[in-house]
Amino acid sequence: MLSVVSIGPGSLDLLTERARERISSADVIMGNERYIELIREIIPTGAEVITGRMGTEVERAKKAVELGNRKNVVVVSGGDAGIYGMAGLVIEVIGDFDMDSKLEIIPGITAASASAALLGAPLSNDFAVVSLSDLLVPWSEIEKKLERLAKTDIAVAIYNPKSKNRTVQLEKAYEIFMRFRDAKTIVGIVRNAEREGCEIEITALEDLPDSYHRIDMSTTVVIGCSQTENLGGRMVTRRGYERKYDYDRGEGETGNQEHEKGDYVEAGDRIWEKSKAIVEDIVSKYSGSLSEHERRVVERVVFATADPSFLNLLVFKHLSVEKGIQCIKDGKTIITDIEMVKAGINKRYREKVKCFVNAPKTTEIAEKGNVTRTAAGIRLAKELIHDNIVVIGNSPSACLELFALIEQGIKPAIIVATPVGFVNAAEVKEKILSFGVPCVVVKGVRGGTPSAVAIVNEMIEIAYGRGEDEK
Repeated sequence: MLSVVSIGPGSLDLLTERARERISSADVIMGNERYIELIREIIPTGAEVITGRMGTEVERAKKAVELGNRKNVVVVSGGDAGIYGMAGLVIEVIGDFDMDSKLEIIPGITAASASAALLGAPLSNDFAVVSLSDLLVPWSEIEKKLERLAKTDIAVAIYNPKSKNRTVQLEKAYEIFMRFRDAKTIVGIVRNAEREGCEIEITALEDLPDSYHRIDMSTTVVIGCSQTENLGGRMVTRRGYERKYDYDRGEGETGNQEHEKGDYVEAGDRIWEKSKAIVEDIVSKYSGSLSEHERRVVERVVFATADPSFLNLLVFKHLSVEKGIQCIKDGKTIITDIEMVKAGINKRYREKVKCFVNAPKTTEIAEKGNVTRTAAGIRLAKELIHDNIVVIGNSPSACLELFALIEQGIKPAIIVATPVGFVNAAEVKEKILSFGVPCVVVKGVRGGTPSAVAIVNEMIEIAYGRGEDEK
């Protein structure tokens, strides 16, 4: 009998009863020396122990398949054996050998779930797991996956972020997420989850480089999404209960059953109104000189980001808000740099929004011109940009491409620019402000999709009035 046994994160009290039973009855126990040490005290004295180092997994799997036909063999694997573990390799080897082996896979607690529990509940909604190890998967493939995940508003757990020989992959992953996510996105870092020397940290995406020195192969990094918050020192990704239930009343599905759906909507409206009142009070203390419409845009951005510091970052040039409102009334096209910005714009106007980052020709333009896909998307939109609305929510390189078009005489009616990051973002936004084009800009390295979407949606609201879907 051959059993691939998951031993979880390393703490013996998190080992399943089935895993303990298989280990206790094994004739042969095989595994990476690190994992063998974690279960050393429960290995039966009569069992043969075969250890191996990183890079010898194939040899171990072949040996296990060979011995499994006549002995009880246990192959131990950290976390869950089916997730970046030995289960897949053993099955592949059995297929190659074409042997009639009796095989079972014993599941276990993953590094992601163990780390999530220590952080709070950051994976309580949709999430993805990706490994930064390029020993088996080319980095180009990993990079493509990271870009797609960064554009998708779900939490991402990162395995194998850094090792002694791999130091740049995490930095590159950070740069990708900074392009597509808000810099204030909550990030959790867990080193040695449920093992000796366990370290837990909750920080912001923009501050992740400050923790590079503490991150290694035994670290799991969890990058949150727009619904992830730090509540009382715990990282949690909201699943949507707050939109349906009024926590303050202490009622839910098991509470007062007389409350219908309308009551929950009413509770949500009360929370919305209370939040708006807080934001209005904050903005009313702002010392700058704003028009009524500019004030509304500022309030919308502060509300969307929950960050009053945007009061000092937002800049309006050449009656930009008035121009934007008129463009909306005239039905002008909106061109965005990324799909996430397009998806966030009010659905009443979304048919007028275009994004070319994923167009078939974009990849060809990017490769031939040696530019990013977002820059290529703006280049592809050349014929649409003149006298229309351009919204750059994340990509400094898209702004650089826009400059080239403006220099050719292709001028947008208005630019909304909130690209985020430490490389070029602040500089390109200052250049936008120097043009004679009406613009709304978030100065410095801050910005991102939520601020860009908030600016555009407030213009739409002023132009058309408030819709029920905006509450």
